[in-house]
Amino acid sequence: MPDTHNNIRFRNGESVGFEDFFKENYAVFSSFACRYIPDRDLCEDLVQEVFLSFWEKKDSFESKVSAKSFFYTSIRNACLNKIKHDKVKLKYLNYKWPENETSDSFLDAVFKKEAYREIYHEVNKLPEMARKVLKLTLRGKSNDEIASLLGIAVNTVKVHKNRTYRILRKNLHDLYYLFLFLRKPVSA
Repeated sequence: MPDTHNNIRFRNGESVGFEDFFKENYAVFSSFACRYIPDRDLCEDLVQEVFLSFWEKKDSFESKVSAKSFFYTSIRNACLNKIKHDKVKLKYLNYKWPENETSDSFLDAVFKKEAYREIYHEVNKLPEMARKVLKLTLRGKSNDEIASLLGIAVNTVKVHKNRTYRILRKNLHDLYYLFLFLRKPVSA
């Protein structure tokens, strides 16, 4: 019998286990927080605090989407409050603390994180050899180089690529075109 005590029931009838929701989103939320604060440990602490706040309010969310919206907004606000409080300059970013951030740039960051997460999720579901071929392709390796590195025939590389692209096109839907853009090696 499933443990319904730890389930989150949204007002639209959707239900998800808190532990599953935590495992599915914790790394992404922590990574999002690192966009504002380059200290990974501090970001993880802030995300955990938002999870505690979420747990206290878990019955007030309409859906999983509204819950994620709460997380992104709360994490952003917690990071900005921490930066302001400590007067810490953000390192490793091209701009100072995000005073000049617009709603559009915030939404762009959310979209990018979710899109990359979905792409990596689908790539990680691929069979091992297909994943290896794809990763080498993304690093700009030719079919001959991939075949040599993996000890397989060039035609086998081509078959893996063809199957991989077909699987990703089917599973990623509209994000497949973003993936195609990302897979092009950057010329120096």
